[in-house]
Amino acid sequence: MKALRVYSCLLLCASYTIVVGCKESAVTTQRIQITNCIATPDPVSVHDQDSVIWIPDVNYLITFIPTNTPSGPAVPVTTNPFTVIAGTTVPQIIHGPSNCSTAGCYYKYGLNKMSNGVPVRPPCIDPGIRVIP
Repeated sequence: MKALRVYSCLLLCASYTIVVGCKESAVTTQRIQITNCIATPDPVSVHDQDSVIWIPDVNYLITFIPTNTPSGPAVPVTTNPFTVIAGTTVPQIIHGPSNCSTAGCYYKYGLNKMSNGVPVRPPCIDPGIRVIP
């Protein structure tokens, strides 16, 4: 009888651990619309390992500006710079440090319109992504 109680308690603890673990690992996707070199929303807030989809009106080169984020990556993406192509929706996984303050860690990026694979104007260095804990 005692073994049955111990087994029941272990089963409940395991179930609780699985449920709590699944809730914390939920990944979301944010969409950023780019029109005439203006990103909306700006800034966008995401959690570490969330994804962002840029939806451009034309092709753009996106370049994150390296930051001095404590104990974290200088840029939140694995490939920097990268091109987003009009008519496609390829998500980028965002990486951020685990020790951001409650205000989050802010990463700015520049947008360059592209023509035949070449940037055609100076970057618009306005938009950003905030990685929040």
